[in-house]
Formats: sequence, C-alpha cells, structure tokens
Amino acid sequence: MNALITSLGGKLAERWLAGLVLPGVVFVAVTIAAVRLGHGHWADLPLLGRELNRFATGPAARDNGSALLVAVGVVLAAVIAAAVAQHLERVVVAVWTHDGGRLGDVLTRRRRRRWAAAMDRYEAALLAKARMLRFPEARQGPVPDVQGLARACDRIALTEPSRPTWIGDQMLVAGVRVQSSYGLDLAAAWPRLWLLLPEETRGPVVLAQSDFAGAARRVGWGVLYLAVGVVWWPAVVVGIVLGVEGWWQGRGAVAALADLVESVVDLNVGALGAALGHVTEGAFSREDGDAVSRLLRKEM
Repeated sequence: MNALITSLGGKLAERWLAGLVLPGVVFVAVTIAAVRLGHGHWADLPLLGRELNRFATGPAARDNGSALLVAVGVVLAAVIAAAVAQHLERVVVAVWTHDGGRLGDVLTRRRRRRWAAAMDRYEAALLAKARMLRFPEARQGPVPDVQGLARACDRIALTEPSRPTWIGDQMLVAGVRVQSSYGLDLAAAWPRLWLLLPEETRGPVVLAQSDFAGAARRVGWGVLYLAVGVVWWPAVVVGIVLGVEGWWQGRGAVAALADLVESVVDLNVGALGAALGHVTEGAFSREDGDAVSRLLRKEM
C-alpha cells in the first residue's frame, strides 16, 4: 500500500509539473522577455542576450539567497499563471458547451437553418439516386454524391443543432441517440452505469475527458499569450496558434468522448437494467429503456 501511494503521488506530481508548472514557467519567461523587448525591439535577440548576461554576472546571481528568491518568484508566478489558465479552461468549456443566452440563441438558429438546408440537399440527392437506380433508362447526369452530402450535414451537427457550437452539440448527441435507440434517459442512467464499469472500461472515457479539458486549457493559455501581445506583438501569434490548436483538439476529444459514452451504453445497457431488477430477454428495447428510466427517476 505504501508503494502504491508513493507511485500515485509521483504520477500526480509528474502530471502537475508537466501540465501546469512547466507551461507556466515558459509563460513567465516569455512575459519577462516581452516586457524587456517591447514592440520596438521585438526581434532583438542580442539585446535579450546582453540582459541575460548582465543578470548572470550581477550580484543577485552570485548571492545564493537572492538567486533562491528569484527562483521562488519565478515558480510562484508560474503557479499563478497556471491557476489563471485553469480558470480560463472552465470559461472556455462553458463557452463551448452552454446555450449562450440570447447571443447563443441567434447562433443556434443560424446553425439550425444551415443544418436544415444541408439535410434538404441530402434527402433530395437520396431520392434522386433512388430514382436513378430504379429507372436507369431515365438517368440524366451523374449519380449524386450522397455520402459527401451526409458528411456535410455531420460537419454542422449529427442531429438538429441545439447549441451555438459544434462542440456543444457533440456533448448532447450521445443522449439524443441513446434516447432515440433505447428510450433511456442518459442523464439519469450515466452515474449508475459508471459505477458498474470495470477500471479498464473507464480508462478510455477518463482519457477522453482529460484530453477535452487539456484542449480547453490550451485555449486558456492562448488567451494569456494574447494579453502579453499588448506589450510584445509576437505573443499574439503564439496565442492564436494555441487557440486554434486547442479548438481543433477539443473537437476531436469531444467527438471521441461522445462516441465512447454511446459505446458504453450499447455494451452495458442490459447490465444496468439487470442491476436495477429489470432483466431483459434478447435485445434491449425502447420499452425496456422507458421502464429503466422510470426506475432511475424514482417515478411511481
């Protein structure tokens, strides 16, 4: 047990160091360089080298106490920056997943119109292809690219949009599809279903959740670098790159997370029903899902 605790503590320390403190130290170093160079000398590396040499040969570097205070100050500033980045991570997740109020309603309606138009094109192409296959002698022009039109719909949303962002819809799509297939209330079922899962099944879901949080935190770091861009414009480029990279990573992570959640339900929905006393024979039906949902919601 002591060895397990020591190993776990080491892993947590490594994760904390790699995920928060090291990016924070880099951010502090960039901020110090940005303040010294400014816009006027944004690429003056010799100037930065002279400043480093002057500090290295100065009295503060030769005195152990002063050097320790500088190191502690840098680490403390890095921890503060990491804490701010974590707070921004939660803000980014909220922006990605919440309805967004009135502005969100406007964006959601716009996405619904785009999705409806894409679905109309897909359904029209599907009918046209069916007519061509049924009456080949009346065929005019090439066969419509039905799969391409279906992918165009999916790029907007897998189901009718109900959030301002694609990522927000992906967070809800598993619940919509589970409700449609099994009649099961995923919000009520998931906490109980999670307790039934073995550790090896939980691992990929936890990893996808961690990847999603990491993507949002990357965007948070991007926001911090944009703030540094006020005094040193190259930091704006770094912030934009981090923001785009985090957004793209977030799309991939949330798609993987939604797919994993739906897969967990597909493979364990019968076990959930049995654990609640609702044993099913054969495939799990919508009637079974309705009965299990009533049990979960404590409906009489």
